[in-house]
Amino acid sequence: MSVPSGNQESWPQTEARNDADVWAEHGADFILIAEGRPPPRIELARERMLISRLYLGLLRTITDDYGTEFAAQSDSLTLRTIGIYLFLRTVMCSPARASQIAQALKLPRAAVLRRLQELVKGGYVERVGNAYRVTDKVNISDLQIKLQRRIKMITDTAKKLSEMTIRN
Repeated sequence: MSVPSGNQESWPQTEARNDADVWAEHGADFILIAEGRPPPRIELARERMLISRLYLGLLRTITDDYGTEFAAQSDSLTLRTIGIYLFLRTVMCSPARASQIAQALKLPRAAVLRRLQELVKGGYVERVGNAYRVTDKVNISDLQIKLQRRIKMITDTAKKLSEMTIRN
């Protein structure tokens, strides 16, 4: 894998310090190894690390926004994925049926129905006929500030990725 031009010996330390600064700004508690390189057996490890950290950081913000009760659900990843999909469908003014959600997310319909029941019980989702949509509970406090932090996470990661040379 290529590294940004310049002194390649100091790059891991500089990269780790910059990553620590970025994640500290976002309130994430990531442990970074200042020295060392990713295992050579993992292709495009640095790029994939940045994408993974972005994904985890964005998922973590959901917990920060909606509290630990939301994240403590039995299968929070599936629950969050369904919630995100329903949010998208709701803002598109297109509530989704359980079968549509299952098909779009490639999940078993029975699992989707269980998670929808949990979301309804928590007040995050409501049933409208045969379809579901998010409720006004998505209107959380300090939303603009929280969205700006997410945008910064995305743009910082995109900037770092664009500075790396990805081989085909």
